[in-house]
Amino acid sequence: MRYRYNKKSTRHVLMLLLFMTTKLTYAAVHKSPTDDRQYLAFTLPNQMKALVISDPTTDKAAASVDVNVGSNANPESRLGLAHFLEHMLFLGTKKYPEAGSYQEYISNNGGSHNAYTAFENTNYFFDIKADQLEPALDRFSHFFIDPLFSEKYVDRERHAVNSEYQSKLRDDGRRGYSAGKRVMNPKHSMSQFAVGNLETLSNEDGNLRQDLTSFYNQHYSANQMTVVLLGKESVLELKHLIEDKFAAVKNSNAVQFISQVPLYQNLPLQQNIKTLKDLQQLTLTFPIQATRDYYKEKPSHFIGSMLGYEGKGSLFSALKAKGWVNGLNTHRGNDLPDQSSVALSLSLTDEGLKNHDKVIETTFAAIKLLQEKGINEALYLEEQKLSNISFRFKEKSQPIHEVAHLSRNLQLYPADSVISADYLLEKFQPELIKDILSQMTPDNLLLTLQSQNLKTDNKDPWFNAEYSVMPIASIRRELWNNPAENQALQMRELNPFIAENLNIKQIASEVLNSKKNRPELILQQDGYSLWHKQDQTFQLPKTDFFVSIISKQASLTPENTVMTALYTKLVKDQLNETLYDATLAGLKTRVYPHMRGLSIRISGYNDKQPKLLSQVMNSLQQIDFTQTNFSRIKEKYAQELKNSLKDKPYNQTIGAVYNLLLQSWSAEKKLTALNSVNLETLQTFIPLLLDQTEVRMLAHGNLSETEALQMANTVRTHLPTQPIISYRSRLPVILLDKQSNLTQTLPVEHNDSAISVYFQADNSDTKTRAEYALLSEILSAPFYSQLRTEQQLGYVVFETSLSMRKAPGMAFVIQSPNTGPIGLEKHIDEFITQMESQLEKMTDEQVARYKESLLSRINRKENRMSELSERYWQEIDRDEHSFDSREQLTEAISSLTLADLRKCYRNLPERRLTVRTFGEEHRKEASSKALEKICDPEIALLKEQGQFVPEV
Repeated sequence: MRYRYNKKSTRHVLMLLLFMTTKLTYAAVHKSPTDDRQYLAFTLPNQMKALVISDPTTDKAAASVDVNVGSNANPESRLGLAHFLEHMLFLGTKKYPEAGSYQEYISNNGGSHNAYTAFENTNYFFDIKADQLEPALDRFSHFFIDPLFSEKYVDRERHAVNSEYQSKLRDDGRRGYSAGKRVMNPKHSMSQFAVGNLETLSNEDGNLRQDLTSFYNQHYSANQMTVVLLGKESVLELKHLIEDKFAAVKNSNAVQFISQVPLYQNLPLQQNIKTLKDLQQLTLTFPIQATRDYYKEKPSHFIGSMLGYEGKGSLFSALKAKGWVNGLNTHRGNDLPDQSSVALSLSLTDEGLKNHDKVIETTFAAIKLLQEKGINEALYLEEQKLSNISFRFKEKSQPIHEVAHLSRNLQLYPADSVISADYLLEKFQPELIKDILSQMTPDNLLLTLQSQNLKTDNKDPWFNAEYSVMPIASIRRELWNNPAENQALQMRELNPFIAENLNIKQIASEVLNSKKNRPELILQQDGYSLWHKQDQTFQLPKTDFFVSIISKQASLTPENTVMTALYTKLVKDQLNETLYDATLAGLKTRVYPHMRGLSIRISGYNDKQPKLLSQVMNSLQQIDFTQTNFSRIKEKYAQELKNSLKDKPYNQTIGAVYNLLLQSWSAEKKLTALNSVNLETLQTFIPLLLDQTEVRMLAHGNLSETEALQMANTVRTHLPTQPIISYRSRLPVILLDKQSNLTQTLPVEHNDSAISVYFQADNSDTKTRAEYALLSEILSAPFYSQLRTEQQLGYVVFETSLSMRKAPGMAFVIQSPNTGPIGLEKHIDEFITQMESQLEKMTDEQVARYKESLLSRINRKENRMSELSERYWQEIDRDEHSFDSREQLTEAISSLTLADLRKCYRNLPERRLTVRTFGEEHRKEASSKALEKICDPEIALLKEQGQFVPEV
């Protein structure tokens, strides 16, 4: 029987019950003072920890269960079993036996779902329309009560796990991580293969289901689970929901699995790993004692913040000045209950790779400086102040992300600190910091070097990464133990960008009385336009300021395109020390190129934004870049372009659809153009880029109209320009011919094949966009269910709406280890044919449910001010100055009939573009004609003829 609420009567009853249940304890959850949600943490009788979050304003409900077991508990005879179990829980329970019914219910009600298996835990989560929480939670809870583990799907889903494994075989991140396990203690469970494949999940003896069930019964115990629920109901109603749905989860008093051996032994060691992509990475890992109990002091965080700093006098700035590094980050490495680690990863240039021992020496010099001069209470208190400000003005995240994060935190921290634990810096403990730094020595070092051209003598059995392991010679360690003093290294100074004025500015009475709820155009002169809205919704001391500089020179040729990109990269590079301080203080800045020019975005606390904007705009005019910096940035950009050609096959097929129809230059053409660019040609180009421009701006947040105009004036002062003459600033989209069926074959090296079959509408009016959006909503779940779950064509299987500018379209995407692109295309065509008959049988009531689901996604409430700013900016970019495109689309979707949908679907194949790649084995079976089939000439002809999707 469906659970229903009578809210008026149950609220008072539940209040009484809360006080009558005497033995339950409730934690007072410490939350941000600006957080208007209500929280209640409690423990069920079966010892399952729970947290409920009441947000009456939410349009999405969400839930997550975290199980405190992951790949750490895989039996040696069944590597990957925990991950396989995660897959199997989605394929039917006793109460809801149909495989895919959970996914279908979530999808049909405007929701999404996912799960992940990590080393220590497995996390399951979903979101859904707020009024559908109870039925969705009922389906979800039975994952942990009565999963079927159907023999039919046991055999099928092991192939899905294998497809996932196969899809990652050429992923350098996965390869490096797997090779890194070869230097771990083989007695530690982290050293084992975790993903699973057909070999480790073999079912020849028919025992796989039994092993799966045994693992589930042993480890999936209520006392090792946490559940977090977010909804619009009161905390008492949500608490009752959890009690109703999860009380039946069995408690077998399972014990958390912890490997009782050190993760590393025989240090110091160096491991060299050969990469597939063009990259050079140096990582220094130092095992240290467990630090989880110090979450209130965070000594590792302080060390990471000091060593990872990129401002003046930092390790990064010193190494960058030498031309040795392009990036640096610090992280906790492997953070386990009984041991932890601190790691520094540096992205090396070619020169940095040649001088990597000097890079390491400089790093140890920075560690020494920190030990001697950097354990400074003033710096710790600054970190504390920044963290307190972040917590005070913490914005809501999307419900699905919130519950997944908090369900994990509920495993790690006391319930009262489940939110605040990430922000706590309660007390300066210099001895703790010194203790950790004392373990960061050359004698306790795992040095990992990754590059394409390293000598290796071994191969990882799971991901085929070539590697070698060697001891670190004493002469090198002696040098690093006594590094030369480096004058370029200085201790960090106090941050000049920390906001001091955090007041919310009063909104003018005439603005409040007008009830205008959209940006207003307050400046339009000489090619400059400024839109402004003083925020009335989020009440935060923050502003989002956007600038788009539109130039007809930006992407006129491949050379112009790469020079525009180089220019923005060099501007960011010379600003890096300033921007890093600003970022730490909660002011994020982006400078990036696009097809029509370049953009600047500054987001965060508004107090110091004018100062930062002035420095950014000034930097745009400072084009006397050094040859060293130019060469380093050019080398890095070339690496990015080369590596994009080794991206996942399905990503490359989608990217090619955009490149072909938006007339953007391919990575190959950009690489050729980049080779011809030098510092002199770039410096000649920049004035041309900025000479005739259109400048669009948006100021949204905690600033008045006068302050917005002052920001705009800063832009105008630093960017004097002449308006563009006769330039079409909107990007046209090539319109495919009617009855066209073009195919583009990409030469991608990968074991998997991939395909994107794209269907394009013939115009961009609101009704057509509504039709394509609703059809995509209808097709998505059955496409996944049939081609992924039932036919097992691959791990990556999805249908997606694929719009370009306003031009609607949709794509069917598959990456497969077992079927070539020709076979995949046949499966897609069969699905499309089959769905036509399904549409003919569909009722108005069914369509109404799909409409409701789609509209809940389209009209999703923004949880953060930046999300609302982004929507406004997209409207400005598309010249939708009424700011009501969502409302127009909503009205059009609501008005669609079944006849409209059927007609649109019948016309779907008229304009079709297929982009495909052949996997290594499938390439051997294909004809040379198939491998060489391309459509560049046809696309070029359409462009020459000026055949574009009509703009509305």
